[in-house]
Amino acid sequence: MDHSPHLKSYVKKHPDNKMAWYLLGKEYESSGQEGKANYCFNRAGEVFEAFEHKQIPADVWMEYQDKLVQMSKEKERRTARTRHLLTALMVLLLIWVPSANSPSISPKSASVPSGTEHAAVDHVEAAKAAAADPKEKAQNGEPYAGGVFTAQARQGSGAGTAFTELLAKTSQMPSKITVLGMEQRGTWLIWRDGMKPLLSVQNKGNGGLAVQSYDAAACACKPPDSETLRITGLKWAAGQEELAVLNSAMRAFRSQHQRLPQSLEELTRDFPSNTMYGTTDGMKKAFTPLRNVLASSGQGTGKTEEQNTGSAAENSLLLASSLHGRPFLGQPLRIVIDKSRHRLALVSGNILIRNYPIGLGGDRTPEGKFVITDKVVNPNGKSNGEFGSRGMQLSATNYAIHGTNEPDSIGKNESLGCVRMGKEDVEELFALVPSGTEVVIGNGGLPDQVLVPGSRFTSEPQHDQTNPRKTYHWLN
Repeated sequence: MDHSPHLKSYVKKHPDNKMAWYLLGKEYESSGQEGKANYCFNRAGEVFEAFEHKQIPADVWMEYQDKLVQMSKEKERRTARTRHLLTALMVLLLIWVPSANSPSISPKSASVPSGTEHAAVDHVEAAKAAAADPKEKAQNGEPYAGGVFTAQARQGSGAGTAFTELLAKTSQMPSKITVLGMEQRGTWLIWRDGMKPLLSVQNKGNGGLAVQSYDAAACACKPPDSETLRITGLKWAAGQEELAVLNSAMRAFRSQHQRLPQSLEELTRDFPSNTMYGTTDGMKKAFTPLRNVLASSGQGTGKTEEQNTGSAAENSLLLASSLHGRPFLGQPLRIVIDKSRHRLALVSGNILIRNYPIGLGGDRTPEGKFVITDKVVNPNGKSNGEFGSRGMQLSATNYAIHGTNEPDSIGKNESLGCVRMGKEDVEELFALVPSGTEVVIGNGGLPDQVLVPGSRFTSEPQHDQTNPRKTYHWLN
């Protein structure tokens, strides 16, 4: 199909888009118009050099061309957001492209030096300067200067598409974004475990971006050491768990009281008003900004907050959300129980945050959807009784998720129907999930891999969350 009219129209309006010039040149070349093709290749600069000397998957740049032509046809949608999409697509393409050292490029004669480490858009040398900037390295556990983190699947075509879309949805790109790669298991993205830097994108201003890939297979290069960046990224991920707990607790409080909490203390009151277990310094700092975001969601639109946020499958809960004040793990926390594998998972959207081993009762453990109602510390006044140190009742039933004084029953069907957990596991889960959390029990769906961090999630309780006035008769 001849796309040249649309490409010509596009480059007239966007003469600095080197990828568009390259694609127009290829159109002329295929029709035998060598003079016009060489002119376009000269305008394409280092993009021409890179694409003529590097094996780029055909479907990758063809997808770019199709999108570019589509944008040319839809003139009314050429806004600043469209420009970000084009830039993002160039970033995606040039992850495979090593940088060129020569500032002047001659079509059909340029060569690409081997052993380079960067892929760049518009400003090739800027990428090298960015990698050498010591201010971008983490210091004493603090985020590196001017940078933010996000995460996405480490493999599969959906990762590149998600990254492209998030930049398209972002009206202002930060000075630097580092993408942490998450392993994918079936439909789940694995949180924290094995997470490592995938690539960094630096905004050089005036539409210029510099890209550093940390995946040797993707960039055909020897990436710089990223261990410090990985450690800083994991600290970011741990902080996102705090925001996820606060976000879910505030939503649960609003569902129950038809209003948002006025203070953090409203969420951690004495039993039975204990929406969540405790607080952290991160929650204290985030409470007011997050409350403002939740207060503005859906006002005057007729949409629910979930509709405004979108599902994880639609936007991967990536940077576009976090830049506007939302936590990365923006979907409400849920508990998913797989009876066939004796696993209990804590999830947000399609992100698997924890996966614990549990004890069950086989057919005596009910299936279906429930919500956590009572959240009790030391059920029946004991930390070492049959229900352990924590209990979370499932709706108005005699079933609960609780600890156990029979740790050998974990992984077996020895209970009368309740869900048994180890002491550390149930205490961490109790701190993570608020009252009102949805619980889904069924067979299948979870990976067998146990997923718990070396450093557990903890928060500081502010009030008494025991209930000495009631004796619990859960079916253990």
